[in-house]
Amino acid sequence: MKNILFLLTIILIFSSSFKNLKEYKIIGVATGFSDSTVLYLDNITDGSFRHIDSTFIINEKFTFKGVLKERIVKTSIRTKDFKNRCYVWLENTTINFNGEKGKFKDAIIKGSKSQDDQYRLNALTNNAKDTEEIEYQFAKNNLNTIISANVVSVYCSTWDKDKVKKLYNSFSDELKNTYYGKNILDFLTFNKNIKIGDIYSDFSQNDINQKKVNLSDFKGKVILVEFWGSWCGPCREGNPELVTIYSDFKNKGFEILGVAAETDKTQWLNAIKKDNLTWTNVTDFKGNKNKAAIIYGVSYYPTNFLIDRTGTIIARDLTGEKLREKLKEVFN
Repeated sequence: MKNILFLLTIILIFSSSFKNLKEYKIIGVATGFSDSTVLYLDNITDGSFRHIDSTFIINEKFTFKGVLKERIVKTSIRTKDFKNRCYVWLENTTINFNGEKGKFKDAIIKGSKSQDDQYRLNALTNNAKDTEEIEYQFAKNNLNTIISANVVSVYCSTWDKDKVKKLYNSFSDELKNTYYGKNILDFLTFNKNIKIGDIYSDFSQNDINQKKVNLSDFKGKVILVEFWGSWCGPCREGNPELVTIYSDFKNKGFEILGVAAETDKTQWLNAIKKDNLTWTNVTDFKGNKNKAAIIYGVSYYPTNFLIDRTGTIIARDLTGEKLREKLKEVFN
């Protein structure tokens, strides 16, 4: 009898806990879509599309519901072909969505406090020439919203490091513990503010065979540290010329270390093979938050640093003929 009462007590406790869990619910209207069109809900916090849920549009209406482990998550609602897509700051609350086929990015979203904050920022930056300064002022004046943490995370490698540190220190512990807060802390911890004339800063990541590679392994060579990504159009467009330059100078002591901002191993390997990148390529699969990219303050792709035999950084962002001419100068 005592065992039965104990089990009933446990069941009641668990039942009460589940009832108290808050859930999100997206009640959507999507006009112009045929019945049974599938919509996908993805977590896009880290820049990739990680599946959360899917649903059908029936009579131009749809619903998503579930429970978030985090209080706020940056998500995307999209069709399978990505032609219709809208970003939503999702919270454990009821959110109303009203969108139209072909104009999904302009959907009206109500019920999310963070979404309201994003709309406030959008209203300030729409048609503005200097959006970066506007976003800085927004973050400075709205330290209690995840939108500000996101903004600082995006610009931390561009803004003055002391400015970033001051904003970060003003965030609540909750914001500091978000994905964006942790990215900012990584930047403040690891970034070396490297400039031309500095000695290189060493790092290590794994190559395509999962072998650890250090930048210092290339000591005594002229090395181009090339920050790129399989997803980066300009990077891929510039690779054929880079392949040619590498072939022309590798026997003189020139090497390239490709550091990729990747999250998907297959895409990375396919790009290396397709573009015929025969030099050493490494990544840590942390996307655009690659630790080496943080150390070197990379905020755009492609970015590269040319290091001479003494380990001194002698140039940055050399491509095509400019890179070729610099190498001729170095090896003459």
